[in-house]
Amino acid sequence: MPTIRVTVPKSAWSVEEKAKIVARLTDGLNDVAQAAGKGDIKPYINVHVEETSEGGYAMGGQVVG
Repeated sequence: MPTIRVTVPKSAWSVEEKAKIVARLTDGLNDVAQAAGKGDIKPYINVHVEETSEGGYAMGGQVVG
């Protein structure tokens, strides 16, 4: 079962915005699977949105937040 994990800063995205992120990532992965002849895997795709606390992630080697 394919799993997509996304980490975002805490409270940076509303519930509605996270729902859009989940929908677009799911559709994108499903499109790739279908183009590769794997069929419709959308019902099996899991997306986990994790919120990290301040200082809980880094970009380019620098702690953000």
